[in-house]
Amino acid sequence: MLKISDGVFKQDFKGPSIFTNPINFSIYKPELNSKASLWSIVGKKKSVFLNIIAGKYLAVPPTGRTYPSVVESHDFKSVQFLNFTDNSGLDKVHLSARYETYSHKGKLEMNDDTNSVLNYIIGANNYNNLHVQLDKEYIQELLSLFNLKHLQLKWINSLSNGQMRRSRIAKALINKPSLLVIDDPFLGLDPQATDLVSNSLHQISKELNLGIVIGLRSQDKIPDWIERTAFVDDSGVTEVDRKSIESSQANVETPQHQEPTLVEISNQSLSGPIHLEFTNASVAYKGLKIFEDFYWKIPQGSKWRILGDNGTGKTTLLSIITGDHPQSWRGVISIDGKLRKTGSGVTFFDINNDIGISSPELHALVPMHTKTMKEVILNGLVPDIGNSNFMYKPKDQVPNEWARRILDKFSDRLQQNGDKLFSELTISEQKLALFLRAIVKQPRLLILDEAFSCMDDVSAMKQCHEVVANDLGDMTVLAIGHIDWELPRYDYVLKLVGDEDRNYQILKAE
Repeated sequence: MLKISDGVFKQDFKGPSIFTNPINFSIYKPELNSKASLWSIVGKKKSVFLNIIAGKYLAVPPTGRTYPSVVESHDFKSVQFLNFTDNSGLDKVHLSARYETYSHKGKLEMNDDTNSVLNYIIGANNYNNLHVQLDKEYIQELLSLFNLKHLQLKWINSLSNGQMRRSRIAKALINKPSLLVIDDPFLGLDPQATDLVSNSLHQISKELNLGIVIGLRSQDKIPDWIERTAFVDDSGVTEVDRKSIESSQANVETPQHQEPTLVEISNQSLSGPIHLEFTNASVAYKGLKIFEDFYWKIPQGSKWRILGDNGTGKTTLLSIITGDHPQSWRGVISIDGKLRKTGSGVTFFDINNDIGISSPELHALVPMHTKTMKEVILNGLVPDIGNSNFMYKPKDQVPNEWARRILDKFSDRLQQNGDKLFSELTISEQKLALFLRAIVKQPRLLILDEAFSCMDDVSAMKQCHEVVANDLGDMTVLAIGHIDWELPRYDYVLKLVGDEDRNYQILKAE
């Protein structure tokens, strides 16, 4: 299935080795060659090593990395690699396109559109796969395991981030691979969905004798079913006892150690000038309620966490605020007391000139191989292009006073990495670049949607959190994240409940 024997890996033949030492690694249990192992990979170079396992980078000699079972079957789909940080394997659809394509659709019929969740998973939306015969019972098992049965007729681009991740894992498993490699498999999942995905992967591994390799941060809990763990740094790969990793986790510093106490309050108790306000807002798709009689007012300069399980409407809510949602122009939101509606003279670009965003959708749109870290950051200073356009440079390449003051706080990191291509940066550096891009234009509203998920560099995360806490003045902040310490400190919580009545709570952090 996979064996690396004294493997040396390079980006090109003339370049230096990625690791100081040769790599030895096997997906098989050494004591039982026919049984695949279940690995977790941790350490600052874990993503690089997962790419090597998945077949990227040059092996020197070429026989240093082999896939015996794949070669014998001539089926390179036997190795499936998922990397959620760059949305690999997906159409790169930004929020506006996501909602525009779905705005006229409710529940799909199978002969209505090929782009349903089910057709995406089984590959029926790809004409190259139409001849493939699939096990119908196995398809239903995957839909059930990953809690997708109730979503199978929905338009694929209408799914929440968490639902999309579950769909992508199911799609990777549809052809019963021999090896599944996933970097940060639980990224963007709420605790319940994390347990569901973890348990489902374990069950499928037993059914298929499936080798699984997952990349985790040093702070992440290692699933109980994982059998072996390796630590990866610049020197190479070393197998370690999981107990040593779990022991070290107790000493890992995080930006915010304890969750604040949350006390339910009335929306009416919020004081100060109101920046954004939803008043009895209702949003629905073909009778499916997303919000109903929703009332939420956001004082200027307040800091919020938007909390809720996958599919409760967090992404929809943000898309209404940013003008990406087709129903955001139907009088459901007011900005500074002025109702947003068609014919008001306010454009999508006007709205987004006042908004800075860092999110997984934007991360997926970065031209990774053509833009440097500095170019991505300074792109945030370009007006009237929206937040999803990375192609333009500011006319004045010298940042204004506000931007310069913010960037000076990260001068050491920018001096070291600023001229590197985005693709050459670590995930932590990429996340930092997107955060800085969001705030250099001094927006009135900052949206941090999973902005610090996957960041291994805790010191960089703490720097970002300190900027949010101390340097943004009266900037309003809305943050989404399932892990509390990944979020900057917040004053209030909007908790969305995905029940039939689409309930919600307003909470104060104390």
